[in-house]
Amino acid sequence: MAAARAAAPVWPLALGTAAVAVLVAVPALAGAPGWALRTSLLVTGRPLSPAHAFVLAPALALVARGVLLRRRAAWYGLGALVAMGVLAVLTGEDAPWRLPLLAAALGVLWALRPAFRVGPHPDRVRAAVRTGAFVVLATVLASVLSGGVSFPSAVPEVAAGLGATGAPVDGAPWLPGVPAVVGGAGLLVMVVTLLAADPPPPPGDEAERRRVAGLVAHPGSDTLAPFALRRDKSYVFGPDGGAAIGYRVLFGVAVAGGDPVGDPASRGGAVREFLALCRRTGWRPAVLGAGEDLLPEWGPLRSFGFGDEVLVRPAEFTLSGRRMRNVRQAVQRTRNAGVSTEVLPERELSPGLRARLLEVASASLDGAAERGFSMNLDELLTGHHPGTLVAVAYDAGGAPIAFQRYVTAGEGISLDAMRRLPGGPNGVNERLIVEMVGYAAKQGVDVVSLNFAAFRALLDTTERTFAERLGHRALHLLDPWIAVESLYLFDRKFRPRYRPRAIVFRSWLDLGWLAAALLTLEFGRARPAAPRAPLPAPVGRPGGP
Repeated sequence: MAAARAAAPVWPLALGTAAVAVLVAVPALAGAPGWALRTSLLVTGRPLSPAHAFVLAPALALVARGVLLRRRAAWYGLGALVAMGVLAVLTGEDAPWRLPLLAAALGVLWALRPAFRVGPHPDRVRAAVRTGAFVVLATVLASVLSGGVSFPSAVPEVAAGLGATGAPVDGAPWLPGVPAVVGGAGLLVMVVTLLAADPPPPPGDEAERRRVAGLVAHPGSDTLAPFALRRDKSYVFGPDGGAAIGYRVLFGVAVAGGDPVGDPASRGGAVREFLALCRRTGWRPAVLGAGEDLLPEWGPLRSFGFGDEVLVRPAEFTLSGRRMRNVRQAVQRTRNAGVSTEVLPERELSPGLRARLLEVASASLDGAAERGFSMNLDELLTGHHPGTLVAVAYDAGGAPIAFQRYVTAGEGISLDAMRRLPGGPNGVNERLIVEMVGYAAKQGVDVVSLNFAAFRALLDTTERTFAERLGHRALHLLDPWIAVESLYLFDRKFRPRYRPRAIVFRSWLDLGWLAAALLTLEFGRARPAAPRAPLPAPVGRPGGP
C-alpha cells in the first residue's frame, strides 16, 4: 500500500498548481477583463496587487514543476499556502465559501505525501536561508532609506509581504520600487534553490576507485568498462558489490558512462541503485553508450541509438584481400619511410621516453586540452593507470613520432588516445592499430575497440530522406571541430564489426538539459588532475603481471 502511494501519479496536482499560477498572474496583466479578475478570486480569495501577482505567479509555476519532479519542498510550499488560506478564512479575512475547497486541497496533499520523496539537500536549505535573510535585511533597508517608513514599522511590512505590496512610499523617486523588486527576486531565488536537485557529488575516493578497478578486470566487463576509472567520476555499487556505475552530474543530469562494470549477473542491481539514487537526489538519470542487451534493465527510461562502437576481432583480422588494400598500402608506406614500432605496458616507459611521448601529445593537440568522457580515460602517461598498453612509432632515427594508448578490460582492450606529430609519415596511425591488433592476437585477446562511430547509420548510406540529408550536411560542416565523418571513414578501412550503443534518458522534456550535459562532458575541458596513487594493474590481462 505504501509503495503504491509513493508511486502515485502527481501530474494532476502539478497541472492544478500550474492552473492556479495562471489565475494568480491575471492581476499583473494590464487591461485584464473583469471576468478574468473575478475568476482569479477563486484561488486568491481577495484581490492581489499587480506586484504580488507578478511575483507569486512564476513562483507557483516553479512549484508546479517541482511537484512534477516529486520535490518535497514543493509539497511543503503548497501545504503552507493552503494552510495560510484556511487560517485566513478562520480569522474572517477571507470568504467562508473557500473553506471546502481549501480543505479538499489539504486532503489531496496529505494523501500524496509519500510520493514526494526528493528532499532538499542541506546545502540548498542553507543557501535558501541565507537568501531569505539577505532579502529581509535588504528590503527593510530599502524601506527605511525611502524616507517614508521607520525601522520598527518596516519590519512588519516586510514580514507581511517582503515589501511587495506596491504601496506608495515617500522619499527618493526610485526607492519605493526597490522593496518590491528585492522581495520578489529574493522569493524566486529561494523557490528555485529549494526545488533544485542535489549538487554534484565529489569524485570517488581511492578506496572506491580500487574497487572499481577490480570490477573492470572482471571477465564480464565490456570494452567501455575501463573508462569508469576516470578521476572525475563518482560511483554507485550494486547491493552485492559485484557491479558498479561510474557517473558525473552536470546541469542536474546524472550521466553514466556505458553499462555497469563487473559481473553481468550484478548489473541489474547496480542499475536499480543508480535510479534510486537519482530519485533521492532529484537528478535526471541518463546513460551515454548503453549496450542494447542491458536496455531492458533501465525499465521505463527511454532510449535511442546514436551510433556504434567500432570493434576489430584479432582472430579474424588480416591485411590480405582487395578490401584491405588501403590499410595495407598505408602500413607499407611507413615501412618504406623507416618507421619502427613497439608495444609495451605504460608502467615500463622510461622517464626519457615518457617525456618525449608527452611532447608528441602536446604537439598533436596543438596546445588544446584533453577532452572526452565516454571513450576517453585521463592521466595520459602519468603512470596512474599502469595496466594500459602503449604502441609507439619511431622514425628512421629512433625518435618517437606517434603513439596510441589502449586500456584493458575483461573482454578486451580499447583505444584511449591516438597522438602523432604533425607532418609525420602518412599511415602511422594505421600502422600502430595493425601492430596492436597483432599483439592482441598473440595475447589471446578477443576484441580490440577502436573508436565510436556516431551516427554511423546516417553516414553509411547514400539513400537519405530530406531530413537525413540535412543531418548529413550538418555533420560534414561540423567535421573540422567534432571529426564525426572523418573518424568514421578512418575506422571503416579496417572492416570492423559494430556494436550499437544508445543514449538512455528519462523524458523527452529532459532533452535540452541532456544535450547540454552530454556536449559539455564530451567537448568541455576536463577537470585538472590531482595527485593520486596508481591504480592496480588488471590481473591476467595484456600488460598485467
